[in-house]
Amino acid sequence: MAATTSASAPSRPGRAAGPGAVALIMFGVGWGANQFASLLGLYTGRLHLGDGGAQAMFGIYALGLVPGLVLGGPASDRLGRRWIALPFASVSALVTMVLMAGASAPGLLYVGRFLAGIVTGAVLAAGTAWAKELSPRSGTRITALAVSAGFGAGPLAASLVAQWAPDPLVTAYVPHLLIMAAAVPLAFRVRETHVRRPNPERTRRPGLGGIGRARFWQVVAPVAVWTFTGPVTAFALLPTQVPVRHLPIVYSGIMTALTLAAGMAAQPVARRLEGRHPRLVARTGLTGIICGLAVAALTVGLDAPALNAVAALLLGGGYGFVLNFSLTEVARMARPGELAGLTAAAYALVYVGMFTPLVLTRLDNVVPLDALLAALAVLASACLAYVWRQNIAARPEAAERLRECSAGR
Repeated sequence: MAATTSASAPSRPGRAAGPGAVALIMFGVGWGANQFASLLGLYTGRLHLGDGGAQAMFGIYALGLVPGLVLGGPASDRLGRRWIALPFASVSALVTMVLMAGASAPGLLYVGRFLAGIVTGAVLAAGTAWAKELSPRSGTRITALAVSAGFGAGPLAASLVAQWAPDPLVTAYVPHLLIMAAAVPLAFRVRETHVRRPNPERTRRPGLGGIGRARFWQVVAPVAVWTFTGPVTAFALLPTQVPVRHLPIVYSGIMTALTLAAGMAAQPVARRLEGRHPRLVARTGLTGIICGLAVAALTVGLDAPALNAVAALLLGGGYGFVLNFSLTEVARMARPGELAGLTAAAYALVYVGMFTPLVLTRLDNVVPLDALLAALAVLASACLAYVWRQNIAARPEAAERLRECSAGR
């Protein structure tokens, strides 16, 4: 029976058929999504945002991300990768202009962050599937590294510009505009990989095929939810709660870059380990996040900014492992026609952690922040224990899913 499948479409003359250009737009979109992070303290001071106002602007990004992921992934399964990834990547520059206007109209910052989430979600869902279809062996790894690099480089560059350039809440965003102006035209040369074939029965099926599978919730979900809970604690919460006296904006940017550089460094290690023992990748990542949250609690309790760097390394490394595990496990379990939709669902869980700074800032009025961070470490430990047991129990099912995917069923 004919079905919608992911296959290589014939290349048009003059088009490059590699994942590098796709990774570049994902790098740029990641840059745009996270450049706001190192400016949280600056916004709080200059725009007088108290009681978690800047953290609310940071977290609202995730509210836009979820519909971007949930709609963008299945839409790219139906329409093709190019039809989703390229238009939304182009809009990324316009979203940055909205953030630039927010320096004089703070309400636009909420709009800009929400739109940044939608754009990022759509590009991540479609772009990850696109790159994997262009390069089945390395596409997922390349895009994960590209997004992580953008997430880290964006706030570092923004902090350096904001620390010394005039009108910092405007000029800090200029580098992103330049990157997207170069990246998007290159991506238009990449061939489509998803062939649409008419199938009325298929179009009636839910767009998020595979999300109801027990293995997704037993193995992927308990790991994925910690992916950004750890790193945003290191770079969006701790620098505002335990700041330094000199060059605080640069300090915030460095903490962001250090966190995500550790994540980038961890991913190749996780990838090699995954080939021999995939379950150990999840366990190692969660262990790093648990230790990092414990150090974060000490950072706040001792009022020691230097410990923020230690927490950043641990939480960033844990992030790299659990992100790699979540995306690889999804790619492993996805059946034909499910890849983008299931990837979107995984990313939605990944980005739930973006609300962590807002939630902890609000709860800090009732419970000391160091106690809250310690409680998160305990909760992560419980997830580790649960996943450890579920992984062992789920191995026969995993083997069956791999056989099904290999057989093309």
